[in-house]
Amino acid sequence: MVNPTPDSAPDAARLLRAARELPHQRVAAIELDGRRYWIKRPEAAPLRLRLQKGNGAAAFQREMARLTAFAERGAPVPAIMAQSPDMVILADAGLPLSHLAQHGPAEDMVFLLAQAARALAGLHAAGLAHGRPRLRDICWDGADIRFLDLEAGARLDAPRWRRARDLLIFLHSIFQHDTDMSALAGGALAAYGDADHAQVAPLARKMARGLAVVAFLVAPLIRRDRKRGKKNSEFVALADLLNFLS
Repeated sequence: MVNPTPDSAPDAARLLRAARELPHQRVAAIELDGRRYWIKRPEAAPLRLRLQKGNGAAAFQREMARLTAFAERGAPVPAIMAQSPDMVILADAGLPLSHLAQHGPAEDMVFLLAQAARALAGLHAAGLAHGRPRLRDICWDGADIRFLDLEAGARLDAPRWRRARDLLIFLHSIFQHDTDMSALAGGALAAYGDADHAQVAPLARKMARGLAVVAFLVAPLIRRDRKRGKKNSEFVALADLLNFLS
């Protein structure tokens, strides 16, 4: 679904009123005038998780501040359509690449992964790091790539190593999603390289060599998951990624 333009979108007050009529959920979709939007609220975690993860309201405000700052830098993130202290309403960003990879033809993913890789390189060229650019956090609305969930790892003016880690996480997500996706990683990396004005890819390869120690330590888990034919194994994906980048 293509994001609404300011002229076609409902005003913020109307969106907020409609959102408050729905049952309270941390993340929920809302339809208005034939368009979909997403409501996000702070996480109301039990005490144990609050001690582990920190104050949910503060984390929510930090994420919204990052979203605004990313948008001001021209990053492809969902537009904030309405906001209040207890919620934000975002324009629909389309379907996650993880969903499209599972339900769409492989030839579509060649194009979509290349688009995502170029968008990630553009984000990095602006000095930004997403922190967790996995396929489930990258959406396609039929026209544009959008990055979701700017959580703790998102950074403005990110050092190059954080942007290189972004690239490794993105590639690892391709390998982890499905073994059939591994053949598409080369095209995605090539597309990233075409737009890699910040020269992040060479550093990512160098960082990958350092991960060989991690792969050695989890080698029994890699062998176990390969033997079982386990799908979506993060350990097998790590081994495949390091082999791909070697």
